[in-house]
Amino acid sequence: MTLSIDELESAASAAVGGLTDFGNADHRPGLAALITAAATSPHAGQALDARVRYTAVDALASRLCSHAAWAARPECLTAPLAPQLVVLGLPRSGTTALHQILAADPAHQWIPAWLAPRPRPRPTPDKWADQPEYQRAVEAYRVNGPNALHDVGPEDPEECLQIMRQSFVSMLWVSSLALPAYHEWFVTQDERPSYRRYADNLRLIGADDTDRTWLLKNPSHTFGLSAMLHEFPDAVFVHIYRDPADTIVSGCSLIGSMGFGPGGFTAQELGAHRLRIWSLAADRMESARAAAPERTIIDVSYRRFIADPVGTAREIYARLGREYTPVAEAAMQQWRRDRPKDKHGAHRYAASDFGLTAGAIRDRMAGYIERYDID
Repeated sequence: MTLSIDELESAASAAVGGLTDFGNADHRPGLAALITAAATSPHAGQALDARVRYTAVDALASRLCSHAAWAARPECLTAPLAPQLVVLGLPRSGTTALHQILAADPAHQWIPAWLAPRPRPRPTPDKWADQPEYQRAVEAYRVNGPNALHDVGPEDPEECLQIMRQSFVSMLWVSSLALPAYHEWFVTQDERPSYRRYADNLRLIGADDTDRTWLLKNPSHTFGLSAMLHEFPDAVFVHIYRDPADTIVSGCSLIGSMGFGPGGFTAQELGAHRLRIWSLAADRMESARAAAPERTIIDVSYRRFIADPVGTAREIYARLGREYTPVAEAAMQQWRRDRPKDKHGAHRYAASDFGLTAGAIRDRMAGYIERYDID
């Protein structure tokens, strides 16, 4: 298998019925960086090429769908973006659970997981069952079952990464694939155009729902917070923090559960890589916060959230000065009953499995631990 821009774009076009408009081609530098990184990786070969090809073709297909939908609804691109509430935190710090419980409040709109791969105006929930993409997602979830370590079903809110990959300046290929040259390229990039495109995708998805507050979430916003603050000047943020000796190793375990083998990291490589990239993300987040002290970013303890999810949500609303309605309370209590912690079994992991120690992680991230007074 030989990766090339033309072949990947052709495959993406075929996957979405012959669409050909990729826009202004600003995705091509990142796509070229991916191809080069695959060829020069210590794990170069057919297995790695297959992983890159699968993810790249799907991201390109997503990009094609956005451009087709923008062409059909051009007015959405000039519409104001509804207010945004953004959940961020290092991976495995509770961002998904916090995102989901806040999404239970019908006052929020969000990106449904079934829709994220092929963006277009979001149908109302009563019409989801009629959508072929929804039907396929539900069937895949039924056959494959939930991911016990990261359970996001078709009807759950999806994280921003699924849309932001369209730019090919994305943590998607940093977090989980053995592509050192892409990793080095990514950390030098200006992410503002990627966030700008993301905002336009939100305008598209919410084209028929222009007033409700957007609820967004992604761990990669820690890395790109400066760019997000620039492109989302009215957003407010909820940051959840947790002991990095847990988050780093839990993240390694999640990626490792997808399989090491040909084309992938070794366990030790994965440990060193994730500690490096996410400690850098923590540093960049702190720098962005220090440069924008006027922005609203509230901090939430993972321990407090796990002990009392609904109570923590109630406190978030109070700190943001937002109305916490009986409808929101009832919906969040239902989420808590439906999605208890460790619903699919306790997640077991050990730092030593990835060539790490808790002490080394905490030393590397001492500033983060001190900043949030993590015990």
